[in-house]
Amino acid sequence: MPRYLARYWGKARPVEGAAPWHPLAYHSLDVAAAMGALLDLRPRWLVAIAAASDLPQPEARRRLILAAALHDLGKFAENFQQKVPALQQELMPGAFAADDGRGHGEMGAVLWSELNDRRFTVLRRWMAASFAHHGAPVAESAGTRNAISSAARADAMAFIEAIATLIGVPGEQRAGNLAETWRVAGLMILADWIGSNQQWFAYEPSNHGLEAYWALAQSRAKAAVSEARLEEAASAVHVDLTTLLGRDALASPLQAWAEGQGPAAGPLLYLIEDLTGSGKTEAALILAHRLMQAGMAEGLYWALPSMATANGLHARLDQVYRKLFALDGAVPSLVLAHSARDLNDGFQASIGRGQIQSYGGEGAEAISAEAACAAFIADDRRKTFLAQVGVGTLDQALLAVLPSRHQSLRLAALSRRVLVVDEAHSYDPYMAVGLERLLKFHHALGGSAIVLSATLTLAQRERLAAIYGTVQKAAARSMAFPLVTQTGATGPIEIPLDAARGTRRDLPFRRFDSPEQAMTALVEAARGGACGVYIRNTVKDAVAAFEHLRAAVGAGVTVELFHARFTLGDRMARESEALARFGRDSHPEERRGRLLVATQVVEQSLDLDFDYLVTDLCPMDLLIQRAGRLQRHGHRPSRPPPELWIVGPDATEDAGVDWYDVPFPYARFVYPDAGQLWRTMRVLTDKGGLTLASGSPRDLIEPVFGAKAVAHPPGLDDSALRAEAKRQAERAIGHLNVLKLDGFDRQAGAWDSDDKTPTRLGEETRMLRLARWANGSLLPWCEAETEGRAWRLSEIAVRARRVAETEAPDLAAAAAIKAAQQGWPGRFDPPPILALTPGALPGVWEGAWKDARGQRQAVRYSQATGLETMA
Repeated sequence: MPRYLARYWGKARPVEGAAPWHPLAYHSLDVAAAMGALLDLRPRWLVAIAAASDLPQPEARRRLILAAALHDLGKFAENFQQKVPALQQELMPGAFAADDGRGHGEMGAVLWSELNDRRFTVLRRWMAASFAHHGAPVAESAGTRNAISSAARADAMAFIEAIATLIGVPGEQRAGNLAETWRVAGLMILADWIGSNQQWFAYEPSNHGLEAYWALAQSRAKAAVSEARLEEAASAVHVDLTTLLGRDALASPLQAWAEGQGPAAGPLLYLIEDLTGSGKTEAALILAHRLMQAGMAEGLYWALPSMATANGLHARLDQVYRKLFALDGAVPSLVLAHSARDLNDGFQASIGRGQIQSYGGEGAEAISAEAACAAFIADDRRKTFLAQVGVGTLDQALLAVLPSRHQSLRLAALSRRVLVVDEAHSYDPYMAVGLERLLKFHHALGGSAIVLSATLTLAQRERLAAIYGTVQKAAARSMAFPLVTQTGATGPIEIPLDAARGTRRDLPFRRFDSPEQAMTALVEAARGGACGVYIRNTVKDAVAAFEHLRAAVGAGVTVELFHARFTLGDRMARESEALARFGRDSHPEERRGRLLVATQVVEQSLDLDFDYLVTDLCPMDLLIQRAGRLQRHGHRPSRPPPELWIVGPDATEDAGVDWYDVPFPYARFVYPDAGQLWRTMRVLTDKGGLTLASGSPRDLIEPVFGAKAVAHPPGLDDSALRAEAKRQAERAIGHLNVLKLDGFDRQAGAWDSDDKTPTRLGEETRMLRLARWANGSLLPWCEAETEGRAWRLSEIAVRARRVAETEAPDLAAAAAIKAAQQGWPGRFDPPPILALTPGALPGVWEGAWKDARGQRQAVRYSQATGLETMA
């Protein structure tokens, strides 16, 4: 028996009852077989790689399987084999004592570089991707003297020869697309994950020859990808609005245009600009289906700005997503992708479902409304894009273009998805750079995208449109609204559309000098039976308004507070309550005399409808979003004509440095560009409000943000210049952080830092878990069916600089905290527990923490107001 088969272990963590170790040669073939099974199950990956690499498909398939079979070449080195000393001594008594800490991926790359065989030089780039199967490009290094003996090196070279004989040697060199190596790297990761799973590839003693084991591995791999439910459903023959919403659905102009599109070859980018309520969601689903019909994708990923918006869309899509696919055959997975998805009951209930059940009738309407997600896909957010339909935050997609481990798997899987980016106007300059780079990668790998927004500037539209073709800036200049811009290899096509019913209206505004004036008017409206909301720009301001209103309203009026500084469980409850009381299906009695004070959490993607709406002055794009919550639904009779109430200073020509800072001392840190705010107020004043029917949103957006924006008073220059410098700095940081569209490598040290590259900039936060300490008992703040879920629901994010350590009420509490943290599975660095004790006021609990300077800060928490610091 060859030494490369009998003397080297590849896996040595057996499950109970299994063989104690798995030969390296066998594990290598497990991964190679997994690669082959994946390409057979999802042939579009192979088609795309072969086309981009200028290779016949059989040749591309052989090269991918060969590269997968050699992914663990570095494990032949003694510096790896000695990781299990007893096993090494059993297999290789008196083995070479290695003195080298390099990983086996890096060692594999070094061994490959020393292979002086011209037959394999064409695999150089793909082997670099293969050796990176642990999620990051391996560092370049030279020499193997201290890591491997000459005998082990000879065994490694003999193994390469044996694998080449078994699978075949590569053909001639072809010029290919360097970007394709990112997809190859991603598939290597997936093949290694599947081939390393003992459930599918049991450990075997080394008594099979390579050829015999290769047949066994291929059989196991076929079963593995089937059990993982990685097969993809075919697209439905036909999808239109009635398919999604029922026979009585009436299409908006945007939806009707989408219905009229045929299968679209690409890759293509659709930029859809229309207001809230125009049916952008259904239009995007119909367009995604057309791209799937054309073979440009097998599914879609919907990227949203927040977890709350992702949860809302997941709840909508789980009723209709299966209608995009054929009824027979594979069951498509729907995945929710964000950091708190384990707390989403709808998604958790969907895991493991896999049978399509009919509830009567024929065609798409007969599909069960029950969402399903394969367990293999659901167990790790890095597998998000393996699902045919994904809903999550943009952050999950941005990780594909940041130096984040396993980002290439995200890229590879996303390449066969239509990327839908919702609320594209809501991202800061740093995230905007990330989005642009993500679209560039997606386009390079043949992916199509749909970008949705109500308030893109012309400059933003031009930058995005240029990514998907040779687009001259002058071409993307249509001022029409609504507008669809379709871009591809043939250049931009700009398609003006009619406005949807109810989405375009002229909204007059009323300005208040102070919050107190606005709240007096709001209380009067509530006493008359109306409901209303006051959207404030900071949590501190929101709490102050809540306390003011609660003291002023009297009997018959109820005031509630909703902001981000609640525990996760309390925030989810607040969100559900707001949707129930102010949503589309809320009843008049539920709404009567109710006031909500909120922050930006209600600004977008929550279907809320208020009779009256007050907002602190904010930039114009956000103001338009907020105004969409004012008398949003037309089915409620007997309401006064809508009027937007705004608290803020008048846009006078003599506005000085403190024009915004004095009335909003805290909000000036949230919206630091006083020039933008002044222009917002000036445009509103000049036009008499939001002129969305008699004019266009562009008439409101361009004078505030565009290249030819209205000039602000000189007194605001310093504020505007500082804000612009900050925006430019954020874009610069974004360009430094994102990966470049070159071949898969370490890109001048992009992967060298141990620091995690963020998907968002901003002040660093720290996660705390709140607990109640009373009567010698420590309990999570939130209740749940399991203790683990209760602790997750009790999490709250705070500014990291403010909390160096939490303070336990006493020694007994400190011991209880330590015991609780030790009981949390899989937490290397468990979140601190902030233990609270009952305060003087009913329902208020108090605690303390210390900042980085050791200064103590008393805090309090209640379900009414959330977390507050005490002066």
